[in-house]
Amino acid sequence: MKEKNLLVKNARIIDPAGGLDESGDILVAGGKIIKTGKDIAAAGATVIEASGLIACPGFIDLHCHLRQPGYEDKETIASGAAAAARGGFTTVCCMPNTSPPLDNAATVGHVKDIAAREAPLITILPAGCITKGRAGRELTDMAELAAAGVRRISLATSL
Repeated sequence: MKEKNLLVKNARIIDPAGGLDESGDILVAGGKIIKTGKDIAAAGATVIEASGLIACPGFIDLHCHLRQPGYEDKETIASGAAAAARGGFTTVCCMPNTSPPLDNAATVGHVKDIAAREAPLITILPAGCITKGRAGRELTDMAELAAAGVRRISLATSL
């Protein structure tokens, strides 16, 4: 089944990279923005009236606590990702204060696997621990963490 085009009408369009901050329309086809401007017409498109709403690039949260693994009673990757997506966040960096902590490639891989399976709407970037077990005594193998996809190290310890 062919996906219908989407036409967002009368939104305040903010695009810092393009220096844009104006009211207008956005035409989306195949999941990609193909045109922005005033008074766009697109026969057969699903129209969303967006007067009073803002359309902008997704937000990035560099410090969130998804708490999984180990503290699922507080938050899960799926519930945290859903909340982030509802708030306009497309990427979140989850802190390593989990149990076990994100101090090795296996645990980081586990979080990434859960994220891929249960939170496909946003990108989840695990932050790694600076010390093993968050104990503040011995540095983690940061090269191993980097190879596992970690791009941020947290100074948080359990001291």
